[in-house]
Amino acid sequence: RVTAPLYEWEYYLDYLDPVFVDESQLKYHKYSIVIILWVSLAAFVGFLFLILNLMSLSVELPK
Repeated sequence: RVTAPLYEWEYYLDYLDPVFVDESQLKYHKYSIVIILWVSLAAFVGFLFLILNLMSLSVELPK
């Protein structure tokens, strides 16, 4: 026989008050993390393109 648990916990984000942040006290700019993400993604794609280009130049094609 299976019995129901005595306690059941449910968490809703509506019940929690949001954390207020003073933007003037932040160490970094609000969008700096997004800018860093896109710059690093562009650098990775450029590095990948460079590596693949160098790999294709080093292979000798059969004649």
